[in-house]
Amino acid sequence: MGIFKPDVQRLDKERNISGLLKCLEHRNTDVRYSAFVALAHGIELSDEVSERLKQMVHDPDPWVRTLAVLRFAGLGDERVSDSLLEIMDEGTVNNRIELMKVIASRGVSDDAGVLQAIVIGLGDRKEVVRDFAIRAALAVKSRHLMQYLGDLLHEKHHKLRIMAAKSLFEIGGDDSADYLISLLADKNEDVQTAARTYLSEIKVEYVQKALHDAAFKNLVAGMTGREPEREKTAAYIGTEKIREGLPLLHRGCRDKYKGVRVESLRSMAKFKDQASIEFAERLLDDKFHDVRLEALNTLEAIGGIRAWKAVEIALEDKNREVRTFAEIILQRNR
Repeated sequence: MGIFKPDVQRLDKERNISGLLKCLEHRNTDVRYSAFVALAHGIELSDEVSERLKQMVHDPDPWVRTLAVLRFAGLGDERVSDSLLEIMDEGTVNNRIELMKVIASRGVSDDAGVLQAIVIGLGDRKEVVRDFAIRAALAVKSRHLMQYLGDLLHEKHHKLRIMAAKSLFEIGGDDSADYLISLLADKNEDVQTAARTYLSEIKVEYVQKALHDAAFKNLVAGMTGREPEREKTAAYIGTEKIREGLPLLHRGCRDKYKGVRVESLRSMAKFKDQASIEFAERLLDDKFHDVRLEALNTLEAIGGIRAWKAVEIALEDKNREVRTFAEIILQRNR
């Protein structure tokens, strides 16, 4: 086509389908993008137009390509869904960022392919991709993403932790409370302030106690002190069954010292809270087999289908004692 840009808006207004289809071949990215949008929205697509639009998943520009991928992924085309995940697995950093931008621009979604792409983005090795993935998660507002956003509350950069906290609160509301309470023990004051701001909107008794009770502040201090103090505090939370301290135990499951992780697991077992399963399950990968054994104890104490599925993972553990214990747990809970 020539160097002059066609008037896509006029072609759309006139519903000049053949003219819009020609625009899909234009050298200018904006023209191809605008033509795709015009063709994909507002009319019932013929098979011919649909097939031509589908070819745009191979467009050289990442913005156009990801727009096409998302369009047809939403229609259930498995080939296009594969292309969406390929962008996240094999695309350049810019490709992955553009995909997250397009997902965010589409807003609320529960499409499995879109959610899987965001999950990959939240775990991306590049901080900038994780940044845009958090924004995408906030835009789609799916509760399925809360666990993965929770992982980012331990990000090295405090601004990402704040963004993750915001997304968790806006997506989960009251259900984000435990994640946010754990941030009261964050080393960064701005993160603590953000957590307090969101928690102040959650009118649940134990949440308000975490915000205003002096005794809880002592627990936070204990879980941020030296190793022996953290271990002792984790045990104390379980012994006294301090509900608002449960998020601190979840945080303790990431502690670099084995003793703190073990005591956190033992205390979590006393609460029998389903929210603790994901944290106990992660410790089935702990490098120490006695921590993995304690994780199995905790999962059995909590119980439920999700816990039993987690226990099944340990049937493949490299340690015989762990494998045997997992078998025993599953047998006595059938």
